[in-house]
Amino acid sequence: MARHQQIQGLILLILIGMGFLLPIQCDLTTDERYTLSSTGKKQIDSLEESIKIDVFLAGKLPPTFQRLRAEIETVLGNMSRANPTLFIEYIDPFDTEDSRDQVIQEMQQYGLLAETIVDDKTQSIDQTVVFPWAILSNGRNSVRISLWQKNIGDLPQELFFRSVSQLEYQFLDGIKRLTLEEKQNLAVLTSHDTSEAALITDFLQSLKPYYNLASFDLKALPEEPKKTLDNLNRFDLLFVSNPKTEFTNQEKFILDQYQMKGGSILWTMDALALDRDSLFNTSGSAVTFPKTLNLDDYLFKQGLRLNSGLVSDLYCAPIVMAQGNNENTQYIPYPWTYYPIPSTSNKHPISKGVGNVWFRFATTIDTLPNGADKTVLTASSPLNKIIGTPAIISLKEATIPKNPENYQSRPYPLAVLVEGHYESVYANRIAPFKTAKLDSGDSKTILIADGNFAESQLDKGKPLALGYDKWTHNFYQNKAFLKNAIHYLMGHSDWLEMRSRTIEITSIDSLKKEEFESTIKILSLLIPAFVLAVLMLLFRFLRKRAIG
Repeated sequence: MARHQQIQGLILLILIGMGFLLPIQCDLTTDERYTLSSTGKKQIDSLEESIKIDVFLAGKLPPTFQRLRAEIETVLGNMSRANPTLFIEYIDPFDTEDSRDQVIQEMQQYGLLAETIVDDKTQSIDQTVVFPWAILSNGRNSVRISLWQKNIGDLPQELFFRSVSQLEYQFLDGIKRLTLEEKQNLAVLTSHDTSEAALITDFLQSLKPYYNLASFDLKALPEEPKKTLDNLNRFDLLFVSNPKTEFTNQEKFILDQYQMKGGSILWTMDALALDRDSLFNTSGSAVTFPKTLNLDDYLFKQGLRLNSGLVSDLYCAPIVMAQGNNENTQYIPYPWTYYPIPSTSNKHPISKGVGNVWFRFATTIDTLPNGADKTVLTASSPLNKIIGTPAIISLKEATIPKNPENYQSRPYPLAVLVEGHYESVYANRIAPFKTAKLDSGDSKTILIADGNFAESQLDKGKPLALGYDKWTHNFYQNKAFLKNAIHYLMGHSDWLEMRSRTIEITSIDSLKKEEFESTIKILSLLIPAFVLAVLMLLFRFLRKRAIG
């Protein structure tokens, strides 16, 4: 009997030892949240150099960030098991002799912004400061990644769920930026009075780790259009931000043939002209009227029509207006219906999980049949109305209460993706210059009905982060949306699969928790004691039975 028990104990010890020695893991969750995605496995397996990952979440952390730290450990643990060249360290930024203010200032100099956590119950003055960031380095370069994915209007639970869902993508994206050697070519149109360089600097800087960027001028060689087309064909994608002057027939033919040969174009385009200086700085009102870019036939062949009706949407961003004089001046935010902030579609990898984006004086887009596939990436809310133009826009409108009954409508597309095979604009027309003309081809186009969509605000002449509104301090997801659009048009839809991954995390209802908190505490004390007493009685009964 004793020898039999010894053998059982030895087998148990061997099994426990094997559990510690062998990295065996079984993921039984429906969303496979503890398993690397197929794209992630492929990327980690192909990694040939050592990478150090410093995570700035250590020391005393609030409960939410303790949970985030546990999720990070799971993701990085899976990665390090797949490839031992990853070295991971968790760092407490405040584990130093410097004061808290010094640490915060030094971290912010590296672009690592702090999150200040206030006690929900006591609103304690003793606030906790955390840095949900990580830095990846390979000895030559380093990149920083955010581990806390904020979006305007988030509830704490939504913010946590999004951040956890994005962890794998954020780390793998950081590794990609750090190790990517062969980059595709991306052209940025500088002719046609497109966006000033300072306004799109922040967005273009975010693309540099992935692509080779170059400016492109359609008007540089007016006497050699074929050479202009040949030069454009060297690029995989053309980015056109807020053009304000007309495209000639010859320039449209260059763009058309570029796309017929497989090139892609991302347009952020205004259908309306508006004197913004007059509206915001001078008289407080301005006239908006249709703008002529001479692209109607070009877009029509792609199955798109950019309308000139101005969108007024109840689901909108605020503007800040001054009231009072001198020391009595107050700055009050008012909803500005000409600044829609629609949520993005969850039906496509470009827009899935991105959050709210910020439009300014947007118009609508119609989709037309032409054989190519169209996907609406974002649309206005149902509570909108379309204002015919020309129209007078006044800031006083912001202070007037809105009646929702006047905004009963339907969602209108504001950003559309077109992809597939379609006919050239010049299929049955004479080409503006001699070249081997293509009458049809496969291409991809994204049209965003707002020329300012990729433009940042300026502060003392310096660009702020794209999507940040310095007047309200709100942050919108224009940059994430545009980066996803660029990746998709470049043929990297697999890069977006991880970003659009959805993870289901169970949570406790806080109201029910507070309601039954005392009961739960009592039961947590009594139940273990009851179970222990039952086991003791059962043990005594079995012992007496064995002896008797």
